[in-house]
Amino acid sequence: MNTLKLSMLSSIDLAKGKPLKVIIFFALPLIIANLFQTLYTTVDTIIVGKYVSTLALASVGATTPVIDLLLGLAIGLSSGLSIVIAQKVGANDSRATKRAIVNGFYLIAFTGISVMIAGLLLNHSLFKIINVSDELMSGALTYSTIIFIGSIFASIYNYESAILRAHGNSVVPLLFLILSALLNIILDLIFVIVCQMGIAGVALATVFSELICCILCFIYMKKKLDILVFEKDDYAIRLDYIKEQIKIGLPMAFFQSLLAISFLVVQSALNTLGSYEVAAYTAAYKMDSLMMQTLSGFGTAISTFSAQNYGNNSFDRIRQGAKSMLKITVILSLIVMVFAQLFSRQFMTLFVNESEVDVIRLGVQYISFTSCCYFILGVNFIVRFVLTGIGQSSIPLGVGVLEVIVRCLGTYFLVYPLGFTGMIYINPLCWGTSTLLIVCVYPILLNKTFKKKMKKAQ
Repeated sequence: MNTLKLSMLSSIDLAKGKPLKVIIFFALPLIIANLFQTLYTTVDTIIVGKYVSTLALASVGATTPVIDLLLGLAIGLSSGLSIVIAQKVGANDSRATKRAIVNGFYLIAFTGISVMIAGLLLNHSLFKIINVSDELMSGALTYSTIIFIGSIFASIYNYESAILRAHGNSVVPLLFLILSALLNIILDLIFVIVCQMGIAGVALATVFSELICCILCFIYMKKKLDILVFEKDDYAIRLDYIKEQIKIGLPMAFFQSLLAISFLVVQSALNTLGSYEVAAYTAAYKMDSLMMQTLSGFGTAISTFSAQNYGNNSFDRIRQGAKSMLKITVILSLIVMVFAQLFSRQFMTLFVNESEVDVIRLGVQYISFTSCCYFILGVNFIVRFVLTGIGQSSIPLGVGVLEVIVRCLGTYFLVYPLGFTGMIYINPLCWGTSTLLIVCVYPILLNKTFKKKMKKAQ
């Protein structure tokens, strides 16, 4: 136990030790980091709702699917690149690892710059497409413009974290992220309450915090990781590496953006209901986000675990780790469900004043139903990320396409006829259909991939 704790300060070899133990030790910092990442937007939302206005809260909420649509490309690509690097690490090939890191940086830098340009050029048009009202448009444009200007910092930091995770280090990104989150809170309070900068202050606080996080992580990696000592030959653009990284990373990037497209469809319908409904959904959805970020930590851990063991041909460890994590995530989902049922009203009052009775009522209604379906989401994350870790990158893309279809159908048949009540059913419906698909193909793809790898190794 002491050896494992000490190794966590640098990295964990996920190909050794008891699967459940090493996955949990690796996952805990990831989960905390994800929660602090969510803290950025949650604190922004709280401060906007409490200290600016409910209208400003709705404006920030209206930007979410558009920002996720474009930033999702960089975040998803980083996750895919992490899988490729982790497989090289698992195979103990330092030269291949270095070349994968360099060519991955070329890809992520290009993607980050492209996201910034696309966001600045298209944000107004996309807001029009999803029916953002005139009263929300000004605030939405202010917030999204500043966020997109800083998107390059977010892209690079996510890649830096991906490199560290691929080497089994999940603690250092957490430490930097905690520092950045605390700075974000301080800057929020200064820019919004002291300087009276409103929505612009909230966005600037986020961008400055991400920039500092990006710089500190780079400094640490340069000083502490021998793997980042490159030779001249390592900087060459290698099409075979880029092709491999695109093969795994691009479907994961598209998965993130496809999810955002499906949310755009829902947001478009939501924006026609009114500012109270938008504000209620913006606040209540934070509960879903917190749960997703927790499960995402387990998912990232199991994908890195699977990738390293796949590179090491330890197939039984992958199966054992997956079974253990399924039990953990289902139990956690049930615990969160009970918490959500008991404290949903208190959760809503974090974002709006108690006088906003209609907003609180709608938010409680949303939380009470969707929290009962978190266990489905838990199964989804584990199974999907195991397949991703062994290189089955088509799975995230297939899930994304399915969720777009389901959300579009759900919006037409539920939200438009039923209003906000229909909104409540959309996420559980998507989780259920995509989980059913993944669970059905999981054993087939797992066995097929393992057999192919064994033949290649012979």
